[in-house]
This record gives sequence, structure tokens and C-alpha cells, in this order.
Amino acid sequence: MKKIVIILLLSAVQIFAFQRFAFGVNVNSNAVEFEGKMNVAPLTSDPIFRDFYIDANFINDNDTLFGLGVYVENSFYNYPPLIFQVGLKSVFTSHDNDDFLAMPIVFGVKHKLYNGNFPIGTLGAKVLYAPSPLSFQDADSYTEYRLEGTVRIIENVEIYAGYRTIDTNYDMNKINYSDSGYVGFRFIF
Repeated sequence: MKKIVIILLLSAVQIFAFQRFAFGVNVNSNAVEFEGKMNVAPLTSDPIFRDFYIDANFINDNDTLFGLGVYVENSFYNYPPLIFQVGLKSVFTSHDNDDFLAMPIVFGVKHKLYNGNFPIGTLGAKVLYAPSPLSFQDADSYTEYRLEGTVRIIENVEIYAGYRTIDTNYDMNKINYSDSGYVGFRFIF
């Protein structure tokens, strides 16, 4: 199963790179995470899809967690620096031969930081939550919180630091999958 997830991740990274949007990597002392996101607009000629995104992430900690999701990202009405995200994600992991599959609802907010008229970074937060009806196999619920700050260092690269906590609640036990800070970089095309 891990080989399939790795192949899917590498394929997704290639697609994200080809579609010219974003992919990155972040690390801490215990884990590495690969991530990517792609705007759906180049795949269709309908302008309504310009705010739709597909994203994927792969975290290799004590266990492996793979996520694939879709979300809408758009500016707040009369205040363009404030951006909201709403979507759905599928998350898969396993622990001690128990398979975990959940479909959390995604809510996120970002605020762009400017130097004059030029965007130089963002501050953001994201919550993913899957109660029992959205948790399958041996899963009971899924909760993830993220706080993240980014700084654009050159036109196509940003560095970022953040904090994440991921709780995977199985039918029989609760596993705190991740509770740590991280630093990384992201290529933006």
C-alpha cells in the first residue's frame, strides 16, 4: 500500500508542476510532508472554476498519512487581502493493522501581507474535521488544526513555518498523529 501511495504522490507532484501552481516540502525533527495544489481552471474553459483547487499531501511520520482534497478559495467581499477556503478532503492512514479513512470538511482563512502594493506573504489558519458519519473503516473521527505564516523570498519561491496538530480517532483508541511545528519551502508557478 505504501508503494501505491508514494507512486500516486510522485505522479501528483508532476501534475502540479506541469499545471504551474504550487508544490512544496516541510520538515521537523520527526516528519516530512510533501504537498501540492493545482487550480482547476486550466482543465476547463468555464470561468466559474477559476477559484476551485485540488490539493494533495503526504506526511511520513511514525505512520504514513495521505490526503487528497478539493476546495474553493476566494477573497472576502470588500476586503481582498482576506481569503477564505471551504472544501472536502479524503484522508487515509493506518496504525497497527487498523485502516483509517475519513472525509473531513475543510475551513481555512488567510490574510495577505503587503509591502506597499506588493504581496510579501500570508498568515493563515485551517481546520479539518470529520465526525463519525464522515469516518470509515476503523476510523471514528478526524481533527486537524494548522497555523501557518509564509514569506515570498523570490518570485516563484516562498518559505513558511507553521504548527499542526492531527488527531486520528480509531474505534478502539485515539492517536495523536502529529503535534509539532514545521518549516519548509514551496515553489509557486
